[in-house]
Amino acid sequence: MEPKPKWTRLLIWSTLGSTIGAGVPCGYCMGVINSPAAHMRAWCEATLLRNYGLRLTPASLDTLWALIVAIFLIGGVLGSACAGWAANRFGRRGCILLSGSLLGLAGIGFLSCRLLHSVELLLLSRLVVGFGAGLVSTTLPMYHSEIAAVPQRGTLGVCCSVGFSIGMVVAQLFTLQALFGSEQLWHIALGFYLVFMAICFAPFRYYAESPKWLFIVRKRREEALQMLVRLRGTDVGLQQEILAMEQEADSKSSSRSLLEVLRDPKMMLPLLLLCAYQGGQQLTGCSSIFYYSVSIFQSSGLSPRTAEWLNLAAGNVNLLTSLMGPLLMAKFNRRTLMLLSSSFCGLLMFAFGWLTEYSVLIPWLSFGTIASVFLYLFFFQLALGPMPSFIGAELFEVPSRSVALSLGNQVGWSCNFLVGFLFPTMHSLLGFWIFIVFSMFSCLLYLLTKFYLPETRGREVSHVAHLVSRGFHSKVL
Repeated sequence: MEPKPKWTRLLIWSTLGSTIGAGVPCGYCMGVINSPAAHMRAWCEATLLRNYGLRLTPASLDTLWALIVAIFLIGGVLGSACAGWAANRFGRRGCILLSGSLLGLAGIGFLSCRLLHSVELLLLSRLVVGFGAGLVSTTLPMYHSEIAAVPQRGTLGVCCSVGFSIGMVVAQLFTLQALFGSEQLWHIALGFYLVFMAICFAPFRYYAESPKWLFIVRKRREEALQMLVRLRGTDVGLQQEILAMEQEADSKSSSRSLLEVLRDPKMMLPLLLLCAYQGGQQLTGCSSIFYYSVSIFQSSGLSPRTAEWLNLAAGNVNLLTSLMGPLLMAKFNRRTLMLLSSSFCGLLMFAFGWLTEYSVLIPWLSFGTIASVFLYLFFFQLALGPMPSFIGAELFEVPSRSVALSLGNQVGWSCNFLVGFLFPTMHSLLGFWIFIVFSMFSCLLYLLTKFYLPETRGREVSHVAHLVSRGFHSKVL
C-alpha cells in the first residue's frame, strides 16, 4: 500500500499564499462594483461635466456604467488569451507574479482615480485588473494541480474557486455604507484588496515552482526533482511521479501551440468538455444571480432593504459551500458531484423562474424564490462552481495543458460577459423564460457528464488523456 502524500509546509504555504494573494483579489474585484454603484455613477457624471463640460443623459450614463462593469470581463478574456503563452514562458509561479503586478498597478489606479478626477483612469484600471484576473483564473488552478500529488489534486484544484468566492464576500462586506461604501470612500473600497496582496506577495520568492513545468517545459530535470522532494517532504515513493513526467517529456514536445492542439483529433473531446464546463458554468445562470440578485429579489415583490440583506446572505451561503470544496473533491468522485450539481441546478433554476413569474400575484411564493436561490448556490458550489477551473489540468497532459486552459478560460470569460451584459435586456424580453433557458444548459451539462466525462480522481493524467483520445467514440467508463 502506497503511503499517503505529506502536506508539507512548502505545499501548504505556496497554496494558501497564492490563493489569498491572487485568487481573493480577483474575486474581490468582481464583487466590489455593485454596492457603491450609485455613488460611482454620480461621480462619473460630475467628473465628466467638470473636466469636459459634458452633460450625460440617463441613457448615456447607463451605457458608461455598463462599460465600467463589462470592461473587467473584456480584460478577463484578453488575459486568458495570453495566459497559455505566459505560463510556459515565465513559469506557473512567474505568471502569477506577473498577474500580481497588474493587479497592483490597477489598485493604485483605483485609489488615485477619484483624487485625480479621472474617469479614464477608472476604466483603464478595470481593464488592467480584468487582464490580471484572466491570467490568474487560468494559471492558478494549473499551478495548484501541478504542485500537488495525485491524491491531493482535487483538494488543491478548487482553491482558486474558493479564493474567488472569499473575495466576493469580502468585497460585499467592505462596500457596506458603514465601512468604505460611502460617497467619500468608495475609491478606497475598490483598491482595498492591495492589503491581501501585500501580505501574500511579500514572501513570493519562497513559493514552490511547478516541478512539471521545470521538468517537461524547461528541461531543468535536476531542479525539478529537487523541488519535488521539497514539496513531498521525502524522496520515498516518488518513482511513479518521476516516471509519469518522463513519459510526458519523452512522448511529446515540451509545449504545443493552440493550432497544434486544435488540429489534434485526440484533443477534440477534452477540449469540448473543458469549454462546455467553462462556458456552461456561466450559462447555467450563476452570473445572473451574482450580478442582479438584488433586482431579481425586488422584482419578486421584496423591499430594497430586504433584497440587499438577502444578497449578502446569498454571498455567504456561496462562500460557506465553496469552503467544503476541498473536502468534497478529496472524498467523492468528480462525475458523481458534477451529475448531482448539474441536475439540481437545472431543477432549481426552473423552479426559480416559475416562482419569480407568479410571486407578484401570490406573495407567499417569494419565500420559494429565496429558497431556490440559496439551494441553487449550494448545489452550484458542489461541482459547477469549482470543477471547471481545474478539470482541464486533469484532462490534458503538460504540453497541451496551458493553451487548452487558456482557450477554456476565454470561453468562460466570454460567456460571463454575455450573461452579465445582456441579462437585463433578455430578462425584459423573455421574462421568466430566460431562467428556463439557463436550466436547459444545466441539463446539457448533465448529459455531457454522464456519457463523456471520465472519472479523473486518483488517476494519472496520461491515463485520463488516453480514455478521451477517441472523441465521441471514447469508452470513458
